Amino acid sequence: MSFTKSMKALSLMAAILLTGLTTTMVNAVGGEQPAPGEIVASIEAEASANTFTGNAGVRDCNPVIGCSGGKKAGDLWGGSSMQFNNVELPAEGVYTLKMHYISGDPRPITVTVNNGEAETYSPPKTANWDTLGAFEFEVLLKQGSNTIKFDDNGGWAPDVDKIELIVTGDPGDGGEIISSIEAEAPANTFTGNAGVRDCNPVIGCSGGKKAGDLWGGSSVQFNNVEVPSAGTYTLKMFYISGDPRPITVTVNGGEAEPLSPPKTANWDTLGAFEFEVLLKQGANTIKFDDNGGWSPDIDKIELISADPSTGEPDNDGDIGDIGGQVSSSKYGSAVVTEHQKGVSISNGVYTITYNTESGLSAYAWNGKTVATGVYSSVQLDETLTSKQYAEHLFSMNGVKKIHDAHGKGIEITIENKQAGLPTMSQIYRVYDGKTYFLVSQQLSGSTELSTNDMAPIVIQSRGGVDIGSYSDNRVLITPYDNDSWSRYQARTINTFLNSNNYISSELTAIYDNDSRNGLVIGSVTHDTWKTGVYWSGSHDRLNKLKVYGGFTSPTSTHDTLPHGKISGKTLTSPQIFVGYYTDYRDGLEGFGQANAEVAPPLDFEHGVPKGVPVGWNSWGAYDSHLSYEKVVDVSNFFKEHIQNASFNNKGNIYINLDSYWDNMTSQQLKDVAALIKKNGQKPGIYYSPFVYWGNNMSQPVEGTNGQYTYGDLVLKDENGNILPTVDGAYAIDPTHPAAKQRIDYYFQQFKDYGFEYIKIDFLSHGSFEGKHYDSSVQTGIQAYNQGMAYVNKALEGKMFISASIAPIFPSQYAHARRISCDVDGTLGQTEYQLSNLTYGWWQNGTIYRFTDPDYMALVKGGSLAAAQTRVNAAAISGTVYLNSDDVNNPVAQEYMKTLLTNPRVNAVALIGKAFTPVEGNTGTNAADQFVLKDKQDFYLAVFNYTQENVVKTIDLARAGIPSDSKLTVTDLWTNASREMNGPFTVSLCAAQSMLYKITVK
Repeated sequence: MSFTKSMKALSLMAAILLTGLTTTMVNAVGGEQPAPGEIVASIEAEASANTFTGNAGVRDCNPVIGCSGGKKAGDLWGGSSMQFNNVELPAEGVYTLKMHYISGDPRPITVTVNNGEAETYSPPKTANWDTLGAFEFEVLLKQGSNTIKFDDNGGWAPDVDKIELIVTGDPGDGGEIISSIEAEAPANTFTGNAGVRDCNPVIGCSGGKKAGDLWGGSSVQFNNVEVPSAGTYTLKMFYISGDPRPITVTVNGGEAEPLSPPKTANWDTLGAFEFEVLLKQGANTIKFDDNGGWSPDIDKIELISADPSTGEPDNDGDIGDIGGQVSSSKYGSAVVTEHQKGVSISNGVYTITYNTESGLSAYAWNGKTVATGVYSSVQLDETLTSKQYAEHLFSMNGVKKIHDAHGKGIEITIENKQAGLPTMSQIYRVYDGKTYFLVSQQLSGSTELSTNDMAPIVIQSRGGVDIGSYSDNRVLITPYDNDSWSRYQARTINTFLNSNNYISSELTAIYDNDSRNGLVIGSVTHDTWKTGVYWSGSHDRLNKLKVYGGFTSPTSTHDTLPHGKISGKTLTSPQIFVGYYTDYRDGLEGFGQANAEVAPPLDFEHGVPKGVPVGWNSWGAYDSHLSYEKVVDVSNFFKEHIQNASFNNKGNIYINLDSYWDNMTSQQLKDVAALIKKNGQKPGIYYSPFVYWGNNMSQPVEGTNGQYTYGDLVLKDENGNILPTVDGAYAIDPTHPAAKQRIDYYFQQFKDYGFEYIKIDFLSHGSFEGKHYDSSVQTGIQAYNQGMAYVNKALEGKMFISASIAPIFPSQYAHARRISCDVDGTLGQTEYQLSNLTYGWWQNGTIYRFTDPDYMALVKGGSLAAAQTRVNAAAISGTVYLNSDDVNNPVAQEYMKTLLTNPRVNAVALIGKAFTPVEGNTGTNAADQFVLKDKQDFYLAVFNYTQENVVKTIDLARAGIPSDSKLTVTDLWTNASREMNGPFTVSLCAAQSMLYKITVK
């Protein structure tokens, strides 16, 4: 089992299972080593060592339930807890906690192990209040005595009968330790600050030593790691980390894997963290580094043979023979053929085959099967899958002709039916001339249904997704939003680290970077669900794939609660785009366009300029020290030196006041807006409609005439508890009438003062799961749609809207969205911004009019070369083309006059198109070459992200530029041109980049 996958579940089970403390130790410490699957402790809720607080205590258990001992722990509500003390275990390690509990409705529980970090979990409800259930997950426990506390977090938690602690793994699973290597082993090598350090004896490091001081660009590499055969191994890292510290792991010089082991109880406690690695036979190298930050100390590592029975997918993904043809009908370009045991649908490009005996389907493009063994699932009280139904029904009479935003086509429905179960319909939409189809799922019954997990696409079979190319296979992991400096990841397909870090949000591409063949899958409806794409792969194929509505994650979506449940007699999943392309980049752009067809990007109204916004933004220059006088200086400087020297868009230029504009009085805001207009510019402003930065819940909400306080407005859970802050701010419920009155209050001022541009920030808070004022809103995305629609209504189309921190989807409420988090102007942050362009360029011109690279803070780059690179990065990114320098800084003045007034570079920015990456195998890093074709010309950008001189070789054919023609290559910064054909090299100094125009003769 991968520890990264189950770490959160571990902590809960530890706390939940240790609820009762009448302990039967199966193996005493120092006795025979317990086997995997062996119960090492059984603890009753009524155990005398247990302690309770608040309302909680030992209660009689209804005999019909069958609690062991006739007792249970009950009344965990209103701030109560129970703690299991002196929980003795034979060895430090990962244990499965099995909680026997009663919970007639879904109730979360918060768990704390050994006074560590509290974690909240949601075990499923039991059938009723007279039925016992069991809930399993894993926890990391130390040898000897442990404490595990769980509480109701001020709400309501389940009743608990007992817990069992089980050695992780199945009996006989063969988890043999192949190799144990100390950090101080002489073959290991260290770089930077890292080295062998003495280990405090109280910690108990084996050998008394550890690898320490992994910070500031340091590493430790374990060399000559011998394994008997190639394959997947569990790596168990023994470490010390009193605060959460990430670490990056590289196996055999391959792709770096960022990991986040949980903190240990303190700096005197040893922890263990497990993950899986793919090793070759014989000697391997495993490198741990800090990626320029701080990482844990390491005692040793163990390599453990893979568990052969961990629920890996079977080898048979074949959907089976569907038999001979019964009938066939043609609808436009689509042909539907009914077979003895199924149906096939083809539009001449792809074929969907469905076996009505097995309930499995397969997808093929141009005769090649790309995905097989496909079914659907939904989570109710238990998981239902389409393949488990008795009947899978198709009727030719049920085929419907459709004409929607995607075009003309047909809709085909497979009805899965069985007595006692709701009907599960799998719905395919096939279009004339399209390389993609859409698939969704509906569940319908005669009584109310409720779920927060609907998956139209599930695959669990070895090689279930096979794109047919195997040189450099990748899976794209898309972040939910751009907060916390999140990055896209183009991971190798042969990845076993299946934690929430590797669930892609809304979409993925499964592709071979060499050939660029790829399958693109993602949601095209964003009205109800947050969609996740869970996957696992090996041998250049995917073995597991689940595309589902209901994705939440503390690190990705920032949710502390599970995805909201939708309820009704008919439940509908997100609609999923599935397309195979000879170039995955075309597929991603096609996916963006398909989304734009469903929800077109925000249009321009009331005279808002349609082109790229050009101008200045205050945050990089002045952050919290913004003032009236500084804005006056900026406006005058741009008038005198910048805006008439090509840094404008058809004469339009914005001067935007970011956060802390409220340092100014209302009169100063009016005056500065008037001055900006007088100088031939357009004033802009900033606002965060869905966050509260204070902590006074009695504070009246602006615009409500004292009717509401922020305690009314902030988002809460089902029990009325305020959700914790994210980014230091409380989430506001977008559906609350006070939230709308507050928006009206501020936006009316902005319009009255004459502002024509608005940057709206921290929008993700508006999508958090919680209990919303509008009872018809069941999910965070439903609330977000309502809130953003109100923002648009309040602005009346009178401003250019730039979304800053925001989810990628829904996308129809802003003209632009920032493609990354904040960029401070340094070279490293420019690389970060371009890493997001490398895998997110497709949003430009499809779901958003422009992608925003954040401001150009030139002087913060250090050198003129780094500042020029910042301008190049902004020019190729979409773009919202804003500077952010202090105009009273002489160096900044020089850089601005030099770098913002180049008409050739500015002309590229004003095209308003994002450049496409040449390569897509960079992991979490940026590509160093980007290309754009505009009309008959090509543009090429080449970057050096290092402080060393480098030489880059340009493969024109790879970049899509005709390599057999005579070319004129023009350096847009110097206007120097040269004639050439074939590959060429570019010499770059430290932090330098080049921007070329290439004309084909």
